[in-house]
Amino acid sequence: MSEGTTRRDVLAAGAASACFLIAGQRVWATPADAVARRFTPDVLTSTQVAALQRLGDRLVPGAADAGLAAFVDAQLAAGTGSKLMAKYVGVPIEQQSGFYSAALDAVHKALETTAVDELVGAMASDQVANWQGPPASYVYFLLRADALDVTYGTEQGFADLAIPYNAHIAPETTW
Repeated sequence: MSEGTTRRDVLAAGAASACFLIAGQRVWATPADAVARRFTPDVLTSTQVAALQRLGDRLVPGAADAGLAAFVDAQLAAGTGSKLMAKYVGVPIEQQSGFYSAALDAVHKALETTAVDELVGAMASDQVANWQGPPASYVYFLLRADALDVTYGTEQGFADLAIPYNAHIAPETTW
């Protein structure tokens, strides 16, 4: 510990982490650290991770670097502890893995023939040609909400926006 680092600082850093598979080993990291260290997803495929990162970064610039894919994968792996937006708008927790897999497979397929900027507009209005997944506008809403959560719904996100973080009750973890 460096001089000036308190026990509270150490506990807060630990609480902001989750367990990720990185280079074949389980390690505690934040979603952004997991991405930087090339995490191995537990639930999503590498194709789904790539689609999520590409679309998520277009929906909320900086989401990929903030660890959107690691966040979504960790929440899907958490089961009943999931904090994904889908939990709050009608996707039962036990169905979230299937929902996100189908949604990201549809995003991947659409990105093969459509530029990401065009896809965002088409998803928002449910006008994606040959879309094979949950309703595109619903996927758009949920992925954008998840990207906003991981990018700006944290103490660091508030700092990035130069907004004072004045939580009445400080969260135990960043997400």
